[in-house]
Amino acid sequence: MTNEERQLTMAKQVIVVNRNLNMPQGKLAAQVSHASLGALFKCGTKDELALHIDLGTNSAVEQWLNGSFTKIVLYVKSDEKLVSVFEKAEEAGLPCALITDAGHTVFDKPTRTCLGIGPVFPDQLKGITDKLRVL
Repeated sequence: MTNEERQLTMAKQVIVVNRNLNMPQGKLAAQVSHASLGALFKCGTKDELALHIDLGTNSAVEQWLNGSFTKIVLYVKSDEKLVSVFEKAEEAGLPCALITDAGHTVFDKPTRTCLGIGPVFPDQLKGITDKLRVL
């Protein structure tokens, strides 16, 4: 299998950032981290004491957690586009987390900053993120 073929089948997580917010690097890193963990946590169930993530055989989650934690960071240029991508991912049944910053530091009000999707297989992202550009 070539590297290109492997990339097409490897589970990955996609983070979509609202680039128009011009977040400082530290804020951007924190928000992307929130999106990554938030989407991963959507792959599981919580009870009072624990988070349980199903690592079904040959699942994207299992492959991702036991592999290279591949993440792709993409961008949109508006809150409306961020929400649109979130709605498409949710409609497709993908694990996703839309992150809203509380507005205590960089922003003066709660602000949607980014979206985490997956881990999923690349073919699951067709029509959702395949037209977005890398940040």
